Amino acid sequence: MRIDRQFSMNEDFQWNNRDEHEELLTERFEKMLKEGDYAYFDAEEFESIIEHYQENFDSHYIRLAIDYAIEQHPNNAALKIRYARQLAIDNRFIESLEILNKLEVIEPNDVDIIMTKGTVYSMMLEFEKAVNTYKKALNLVDNDELEDIYATIAYEYENLGRYDNSIKYLKKALEINPQSDALLYEMGLCFEMLKQPEEGIKFFIDFTDKDPYNIAAWFNLGLIYQQMDLFEKSIDALEYVLAIDHTHIPAYLSIAHGWSNLGEYAKAIEIYQETFEYEKPDGMTLYYIGECYEKMKDYRNALIHYNNSLELDDKLAEPWAGIGVVFDEEGNTKTAVKYLNKAIELDPLNTEFLLIQADMYIKLHHYQKAADCYRKVEEIDPLDPDLWQEYSNLYVLQTDYDKAIQVLRKGLNLQPLNADILYRLAVVYFLNNNTLQANYFLGNALELNYEGHLEMIAYYPDIVKYDKVVDMIKLYSPH
Repeated sequence: MRIDRQFSMNEDFQWNNRDEHEELLTERFEKMLKEGDYAYFDAEEFESIIEHYQENFDSHYIRLAIDYAIEQHPNNAALKIRYARQLAIDNRFIESLEILNKLEVIEPNDVDIIMTKGTVYSMMLEFEKAVNTYKKALNLVDNDELEDIYATIAYEYENLGRYDNSIKYLKKALEINPQSDALLYEMGLCFEMLKQPEEGIKFFIDFTDKDPYNIAAWFNLGLIYQQMDLFEKSIDALEYVLAIDHTHIPAYLSIAHGWSNLGEYAKAIEIYQETFEYEKPDGMTLYYIGECYEKMKDYRNALIHYNNSLELDDKLAEPWAGIGVVFDEEGNTKTAVKYLNKAIELDPLNTEFLLIQADMYIKLHHYQKAADCYRKVEEIDPLDPDLWQEYSNLYVLQTDYDKAIQVLRKGLNLQPLNADILYRLAVVYFLNNNTLQANYFLGNALELNYEGHLEMIAYYPDIVKYDKVVDMIKLYSPH
């Protein structure tokens, strides 16, 4: 009897301490490698050794342990499955599948083989094959194992972008385990991706009717209401979360976001600060508080919180941008630009920062730099709903109406249902003395979004001096 077993097993031959057992095994294994001696390990011992190295992310020893394991136990299916998994991790997918296919011929109903094969297909981005493979396992497992397989299939359907199928399998998994927060959050994500918030609301309301103390269901309901800009309802749902668990920080933050979106900035600040009773302030929460003060035009407190945010994490882009906005509001646009530069350096794909900086450059009459910002936004997200109006305004300010029209028409090709672009085209055509085209685009805009004409008038008040414009607004009025 080997000495490490002698002191590590009780009378029932069960290891008293798994960690100590693994440590003894790995010491023996590494001693063998170091001294170049041969030492025998049974298959279960090799599995323990491999698991130990996997938990410590030691890829070098994982490979060595698997190689020795297969050498000593060439016909052990469990070790071959581990070998196949490691091959897949090493991007040797074909070799991995060859091993699994051979194992499946011998053991066609082995769930571990089937699930590993599905995982390999998923790693290869062959999501359809992964789904079909996982489905084979459904008839081979007990009911208590079905939840994981249903969830796994649902995730693969998400990879395929087939969120309706994902919801179908998530519901099956939730029937088995309705208390799973992870499954409920995935449901919320799928409804969001499908752009079916009404269906999501119905699902979570039904769910909370059956389980009124389910925090994840109430929280997801609150998030969906927020996505629909129904902030009062969102706050109500999230208050239920806090009634069940008064320490739920994400609920506090979401409620605060809701009050902020409703323009109730003082209430939002109060809720943000409540989180400090349960956890230390973090950079983003301090930023959000600063943003509320900024919107209240309390620039002193805004700067205090933005700077406090950066003291905790100077890699956050948002507080840098926030400080820039405050300096701009106070008339110090040159300094503001420097802070926006820092924000963009930290988050170069943030189109909001680029649009803010472009506006600052326009104030400084640095029109070429502003144009560069707009072109970057166009590269990153040509579907940004604000880009084309703001970009065109750059040329309107320079009375270059032809270029403004060119920019807007390009935007309209990309966003044909954006009424704001149509209204802006109408204005610029009027400015360019082309009333025929102006009336054409105005009519299309009024038909698409009648209320949008108020923003058009705010942008160019003189447009109501045109009798034809007033007549058209009356003609399209729904009242």
